[in-house]
Amino acid sequence: MTARRWWVSRMIAPVLAISLLWMAGCPGTGGSEQTYPLTNAVVKGIQAGTRVASVPNNNDALVAGVHDLVNEERTGRGLRELALNSTLCSMAESYCEEMIEEGFFAHENPNTGETLGQRAVNAGYVFLAIGENLAGGQTSPDQVVAEWMRSTQGHRENILAAQWREVGIGVRTGGDYGVYWVLEFGNPP
Repeated sequence: MTARRWWVSRMIAPVLAISLLWMAGCPGTGGSEQTYPLTNAVVKGIQAGTRVASVPNNNDALVAGVHDLVNEERTGRGLRELALNSTLCSMAESYCEEMIEEGFFAHENPNTGETLGQRAVNAGYVFLAIGENLAGGQTSPDQVVAEWMRSTQGHRENILAAQWREVGIGVRTGGDYGVYWVLEFGNPP
């Protein structure tokens, strides 16, 4: 890695993350009235209250469902589809696990102070902008995407932001909400 690239990834990326970061998050508020025809996947193996994060047996179907629904929302409004990025997916999965195992629900880990921008830099993800949606308690991709799209706390804006090129999706069971969802949005240079 050249000295200039190192400097950009270590110095400018966190500054850009702070200035461009749209963060939103709220636990589920109940059932979803809106449904989508793309998926009928439902989270399996929910064990609320445990501090052990588990991968749902049908994790691939859940991730694919969220990815399809997010892209349907975007393309229906003339925006480009988001590609799944393996680094962002790993970040999303790890953050679900971190929230469950450490017993919090927030964009910043209250135990370490680590932010989304710092998590991205630590994972080696270089970005011009990065964003995050969190959700808890929803039992299907249909429900979580519908709630994000009805949100007045920035979730909808994140999903429909033209700047994003990539997305990472994580879903884990456990914790106070039983199911945790994380979307990591990225705009690489």
